[in-house]
Amino acid sequence: MRNIVLTIAYDGSNYHGYQEQPGYITVEEKLRVAVEKTVMHSVKLFMAGRTDKGVHALGQTVNFYSDTNIDIKNLPKVINYHLPDDISVMGARYEDDEFHSRYSAKGKFYRYKIYTGRFRNPLDHNRVYHYPYPINIEKMKKATECLIGEHDFMSFMGRHAVVKDTIRIINRIEIKEVDEYIYIDFYGKSFLKNMVRVLVGTLVEIGNEHRDENFMQEALEAKQRTSAGPTAPACGLYLIKIYY
Repeated sequence: MRNIVLTIAYDGSNYHGYQEQPGYITVEEKLRVAVEKTVMHSVKLFMAGRTDKGVHALGQTVNFYSDTNIDIKNLPKVINYHLPDDISVMGARYEDDEFHSRYSAKGKFYRYKIYTGRFRNPLDHNRVYHYPYPINIEKMKKATECLIGEHDFMSFMGRHAVVKDTIRIINRIEIKEVDEYIYIDFYGKSFLKNMVRVLVGTLVEIGNEHRDENFMQEALEAKQRTSAGPTAPACGLYLIKIYY
């Protein structure tokens, strides 16, 4: 059997997250069924990372083992035939047997999208956080400086998360404004449950000047979820790329 790696894109609006869960419609369930119909045997999918309910992806990565004789270049097309329109295999390749989508990953790139236009855009429905209020991105940029590097991000972890520790490393955060859109890009090896969304919610409170620039540092040092801002909506978050 060969180790096959797929790059997956999906609109997470209709799914209870990526990971398969009994009683819920998930991306993984739809993808697994489609792959099994394609290769004609059961498979175990190994994912690069979970995405929560309503979160989207352009570069989710999964791998599985199969002896299928379908040409690797045509494999995405065949799998996509069995997938709903809001999930698509964007690429396929072979890797060494030791490759694992999660454990071989060196970094992840998440993007959060905010739309600041006065009126809702129907083409952005369930795909951006609509925030039609003044927001100071320079203050937001300043507030991210304390987040770079290795820190205890307990204050920014969602409820009911089960982890060995809350220490994580953020390599880079970039914030840019394009017309009426704000893009907040996060680069790091791994992130806690809801971590990016809580960071964004905290940044928005700073950007709208409900909080001062020191609020982020104070929240980081407090190590308590109640010390940070709200959790930004899932619809604005995208898993863009996994780095190997």
